[in-house]
Amino acid sequence: MLVELESHRRFAVAERAVIGRGADCDIQLDDPMVSSAHAEVVRTAAGGFEVRDLQSRRGTFVGARKVATAELCDGDELMVGPFRLRFDTRSHITGDSLGPGAPGELARLRAVVELGRAIGVEHDLEKLCRRVLGTCFQLLPADRGAVVVYAASSKAPLLTITASRRGDADVFAVSTNLLSQLMLTHEPYLRTEVDTDVVLQRAESLSAHGVRSVMAVPLRYDADETEWLGVITLDSRAITHMFEPDDLEFLAAIAGQAALAIKNAMLVRRVQTAQEHEWRRFARVVQDLPVGVVVLDARGTCVLANRWISARESLLGVVEPGAVLDAVAGVPCDQLVTGDVRLQVCIPQSERTLSITASTSAAERETVVVVHDVTEARERESKEAHRDRVALVGQLAGGIAHDFNNLLTIIMANAHLLSETLEDPEARADAAQIGQAAESAAELTRQLLTFSRREPVQAKVIDVARAVQSMDKMLARTLGTQIAFTTFVDAHVPRVLMDAAQLEQVVMNLVINARDAMPGGGRVRVSASLYENRSGGPRGLVPGRYALVEVGDNGSGILPDVLARIFEPYFTTKARGKGTGLGLATVSGIVEQSGGVIAVESVVGSGTTFRVYLPATDQPLEEPHPAGRVPARGGTVLVVDDDPDLRLFTERMLRRSGYEVLSAGSGAEALMVARAHPGAIDLLLTDMVMPGLSGQDLASALLVERPATRVLFVSGYHQQAQERGHPFLAKPFDRAALLDKIHDALAITRAVA
Repeated sequence: MLVELESHRRFAVAERAVIGRGADCDIQLDDPMVSSAHAEVVRTAAGGFEVRDLQSRRGTFVGARKVATAELCDGDELMVGPFRLRFDTRSHITGDSLGPGAPGELARLRAVVELGRAIGVEHDLEKLCRRVLGTCFQLLPADRGAVVVYAASSKAPLLTITASRRGDADVFAVSTNLLSQLMLTHEPYLRTEVDTDVVLQRAESLSAHGVRSVMAVPLRYDADETEWLGVITLDSRAITHMFEPDDLEFLAAIAGQAALAIKNAMLVRRVQTAQEHEWRRFARVVQDLPVGVVVLDARGTCVLANRWISARESLLGVVEPGAVLDAVAGVPCDQLVTGDVRLQVCIPQSERTLSITASTSAAERETVVVVHDVTEARERESKEAHRDRVALVGQLAGGIAHDFNNLLTIIMANAHLLSETLEDPEARADAAQIGQAAESAAELTRQLLTFSRREPVQAKVIDVARAVQSMDKMLARTLGTQIAFTTFVDAHVPRVLMDAAQLEQVVMNLVINARDAMPGGGRVRVSASLYENRSGGPRGLVPGRYALVEVGDNGSGILPDVLARIFEPYFTTKARGKGTGLGLATVSGIVEQSGGVIAVESVVGSGTTFRVYLPATDQPLEEPHPAGRVPARGGTVLVVDDDPDLRLFTERMLRRSGYEVLSAGSGAEALMVARAHPGAIDLLLTDMVMPGLSGQDLASALLVERPATRVLFVSGYHQQAQERGHPFLAKPFDRAALLDKIHDALAITRAVA
């Protein structure tokens, strides 16, 4: 029905009604501003109505909008020329001729039921409120509407949704006077004349928009206690056909359905908020973990990736939230999301080893993937295993060295004595060859002890440049004429602190290794230079100054699988009997013992370069000892050794050299001999490792009774070489080394005396 607002004339609309000045129009409006056939109102296929402009001169308006075609809603105002017409479906639905149970009332009930079904499963609070307002506009003659939802136990609005009949999101302020009235009474509120209402007549949010009637109902959730949830308010600008009590009652029915749905939505929002809070806290916790964390959903979409993952894009690829991933660290996501996964993967291009642990929750089907870089841990484990193997070899080497060095001492010394007494040149050459063989055996023993960290190290400040240059001729002879040998020594090579003999051993072993890689000849280059490591460098090299010694060749190179094992003890690629497998292992042991690092670079077919980095020292070079020490002239020496052959041999050498000798086969016997000797004992020459009373314990006991006696320890087992500051002579030794050590000890005694 159309109602002409000024004259209150009513015009029924069935399927189609033409509005105009012409005599054949269904609704005649006599005014020059109205065209003969100005507009028409037509029922649509969906059962609603729409207005269509019939190309009138001045146009057709719905509200303030000029339209060509527009859907009509209950209460819309049409402007045709100077005439204002209100579209009213209410009279059609609830006409005076329709009694209770009429189809219009039934349509309302159906709409409320449909609303309850729709909002009962809607947990988005904003969508729910808009659906409620849509139903209100469908069934009630309102121009605007609002749903205000309050926070629990609060008078502060949590959400305010406003809308207009035309379907647009008309944002307007809800009257605070109206809200205050509802909050005070908690009762439905209806005013048909806003201008005459004491409470509302000062509400600018109503009067400024021409609102004439308003109604509002509270949203209440009835459980053990009634809970105030909010308000639904509708208003109308219609001059006639104001809101009526049955409209208010119907709005209250809608509010009852809406309150239950809003309460459910608020509970869901509370749970979601708690979950989001827990998720944000989880995200904060994992962001700075020292391992990578990736969370995947069931489809392999990345939900979360922490900073550890983001910082390793070159290693893992792009892993970011929202991306659908095929794999993480090379492991397919299909495999990760199947359940609990534990594995290790190696990334070839970076030589990194990653530990991957994945766990999938049964409920949410989310998978948490933890990525841990275990490269350093694996290397530490490998080094620890290597140290354990070295320690076992060292224990074996130390045990063997003690007895073996006793034998070598006897062989070397007797060979020397024999060569002095023989006149036949060939016989003397045979004796010399015996001595050389013993020296070679002693060198092998020293390599074993050095490799196992049991060879005593006498660290001194060394001029690396001078040491490398002094080896020039010896290295050239070692390489032979088929190999071109060059050296280069930089002018600024720093000094280092290490055993001079061990530095020579390192260079010699590397040069021999280079020679063996070039049986047909080639080039070997030895250089020494300054290396300043500010950052980077070989693995394990800390920032600082180093003396860099390089030994390079253009030989056959080293295969990758061999390169990984070259420093292992007893590993060799040489033919049986041609190599011990201790050369490079010894070099590695010496360098590590000196605090340095050794690195190797090799290209198969092009050659190999070894680089030895030795920490620089600012300590000055030691000055040579001044000549002219006080010569020792005889003395009494107490010789103690559990090996009778070595003991008798030592006695023989000392007596030949003018010393008086006392002898004992054990520590206890030595104390008895010392107590029985009436004269002075100038020197105790004792083995360190003996059954019963050890050499150290013997020295301690004897010095209590004879504090002036000097002590010289002798042993082939070098772990306790410098015991309490006493001199030490390593087995095997020859006659000259023994006499020099005794000479030094007695000379110091007499100088002090």
